[in-house]
Amino acid sequence: MKIEPFLKILFNKFFLHQHPEAALRYFPVVSAIKKTKLQDAKILEVGSGSLGITPYLKKKIDAIDIDFSGPKTELVNKIKGSIEKLPFRKNQYDVVIAVDVLEHVDKNIRPQAILEILKVAKKLAVIVVPVGKLAEKQDRQLDQLWKRTFQTQNQFFYEHIKNGLPSIDEILVTIDKSLRKLNKNAKISSYPNLNLSIRNMLMRTWISKNRYIYYTYMKGYLLLLPILKLTNFGNCYRRVFVIEFLAPQELPLEMSMNNSEKSKGKV
Repeated sequence: MKIEPFLKILFNKFFLHQHPEAALRYFPVVSAIKKTKLQDAKILEVGSGSLGITPYLKKKIDAIDIDFSGPKTELVNKIKGSIEKLPFRKNQYDVVIAVDVLEHVDKNIRPQAILEILKVAKKLAVIVVPVGKLAEKQDRQLDQLWKRTFQTQNQFFYEHIKNGLPSIDEILVTIDKSLRKLNKNAKISSYPNLNLSIRNMLMRTWISKNRYIYYTYMKGYLLLLPILKLTNFGNCYRRVFVIEFLAPQELPLEMSMNNSEKSKGKV
């Protein structure tokens, strides 16, 4: 039996429309959704592209973006629109996710984008974004490598560098301000994603004219995902922010009493 047809069948069955770097940024999102038992809930992905989380969660979602070119799937209900003003009512979706989106948005627009995400979400929001100076430095180096290799400008690196990557504190402060503005309460957790050295190896394999090296990135590394999933240590490229919204009965007693007093004062 020829090995190439066998590999094609294998990857189409188990890894259809997947590539390793995307998988590594979506795995923690899938984990957060399953941990909160919301995998059957109504989900919106902001800035999804044509596939978004569907190769990893394998369920129907609503998705909003300005461009849906790329591989097609029946699991994505495509809605054209902007992150600056999502065309949905408050709390319309149980889960709202945005994965590697904010770095493509002008830094002056990011606070409004985060506000919109948190406004539309009812139970859970997950924001994944590259953060920090070390991550930005790596993007600059990879941008130069791309230009030397292909003599063109890569759109994603260009937008990362033009807009700058946010800091962890910037995102946390914006989330806090947005929750206050929306009069929502939430438990916020944050953790790193994808060690910078590992990402550097992955991306340098991707930026290659050699089709065998490129194929190693696109398909070969998928077989190593169980190991690569363990690389969220040390200096990492991105950060995962998980916002679990609290119902009034879940609030600490003191906070519930304070909210009650505020309500009385407004009457």
